[in-house]
Amino acid sequence: RSMMDVAALASPLLACPSCRVPMAQRAVAGHNGQSVSLDLCHACRGLWFDEGESLRLAPEGIVDLFRELNAHKDEAQTPLTHELACPRCRRSLAEGVDVVRTGRYFTWRCPQRHGRFATFAAFMIEKGFVRQLSKAEITDLAERVRIIHCGSCGAPIDLRQHEACPYCHSALSLLDPKAVQQALADYQA
Repeated sequence: RSMMDVAALASPLLACPSCRVPMAQRAVAGHNGQSVSLDLCHACRGLWFDEGESLRLAPEGIVDLFRELNAHKDEAQTPLTHELACPRCRRSLAEGVDVVRTGRYFTWRCPQRHGRFATFAAFMIEKGFVRQLSKAEITDLAERVRIIHCGSCGAPIDLRQHEACPYCHSALSLLDPKAVQQALADYQA
């Protein structure tokens, strides 16, 4: 095992803010040769970022994490609960919206500043791998496919009635091969 894997295994596993099962730890490359130990729940498709952790990820760490998340994309997903709790202090997390050039995404933050919880889909938007669908694209898709499942919470979305997830309010997004290639090129540069 690598030193990063050993370091990740040395710290206790946090409980998922949604389903409360122990999250997996994954060490990825950070800036200045440091590693960042992240907490992932593959059942809920969520990530816990301690305060500032997302900003400490090096480009190669982001690419490695993208590959990890992609490897689990076809596994069954547990919908997010309505009450998410901080894995450090157990206080209710506050829902918020962050905006980046590829769109807006939802995160849930600890009021004590212990960190934030984001879905895999939100992380993919944050880091530029996913782009949000336009109204025209949603209308076109609704003509061909009536129901899709939310990439953030797993809930069914009737495209003829909703332009965002009616449960978690995530915008509809697409893993766009061009966006992936552009994000990978940006991170490699």
